[in-house]
Order: sequence, then structure tokens, then C-alpha cells
Amino acid sequence: MNAWLLTWEWTTTRPREKIVAILSSRRSDGSIAELMELLVQRTLCGAHDLAYYANRRKKLICKAETPLIINSIPHGQRVLCGHGPWLYGRVVTDLKVMKDGATDEEVLTWQEPPQYRWARSSMTAIELAAEGKSKLWRRPNKPVARDVWEWE
Repeated sequence: MNAWLLTWEWTTTRPREKIVAILSSRRSDGSIAELMELLVQRTLCGAHDLAYYANRRKKLICKAETPLIINSIPHGQRVLCGHGPWLYGRVVTDLKVMKDGATDEEVLTWQEPPQYRWARSSMTAIELAAEGKSKLWRRPNKPVARDVWEWE
């Protein structure tokens, strides 16, 4: 299955929960960016700040970056929002969610999108730099969000 996969990313520690959302791959970058901004605000802000930013989009503390620029090349269907931890959204392929009966965990596997580079020094064409990597994440067979359902 192809889908937008939204995950928390850290540079130094492994997140308690990596998976934030799995959405239809038919959604636009813009709608995903808006959702990601809300999710990051919800994680970083109290109710007072959420109310403040509700009608002040230009003053948001974390705006989503779309299209994502990697090594000066635009990479479509990818969105980044936040500053360590940050929320990373991208369209992945071959997404599978299986249940491991022995450990009662969910096992997610997917193929990351490929990376691109400039084909020539003129910077007029883009070519494939690296195929997307296969990824795996194991998580408890419980709700992704922990704010309503306490499950420790």
C-alpha cells in the first residue's frame, strides 16, 4: 500500500512512539503540511498558545517545509515540521502492518522514497541518487496516541 506516513524523528534518542499517522497517498502536500503543523503545535503548546496561534498562522512557531529541499533539490511528497523532535511526513510504498502473535506487537514495514541529485553541473535535470531504504518499526498493539488512553 502507498500512504503518507507521519513519524516523529530524533537525532539522539529513540522515540517512545514513532508512528503519528498513516493517511491516504492521494492527499496533497499542503493538506499534510497543515495537519503536521497542528500536530506539532499540539505537542509543544498549551491551550493558551493554541488559542493564540489559531488565527495567527504567520506567527506559528513551527511551519511545515514543503516542498522539502534536500541538498538544494526539491523532493516532492515530503514534508518536515519542527526542530528536534520533528515530524516527518512522506509518501512511502509497500507499507504493511502485521501483528506478531508471539509478542502481541504491531510490525510495520515500508519502503522510504528515493533520494535525488542534480544530473549535471548545469542543474537543469535531476537523477536518482539512491533508492529508498526499507524500514521496520515494532510497537505495542495499542492506540498510537497516548493522551486520551493511558496504557503504560
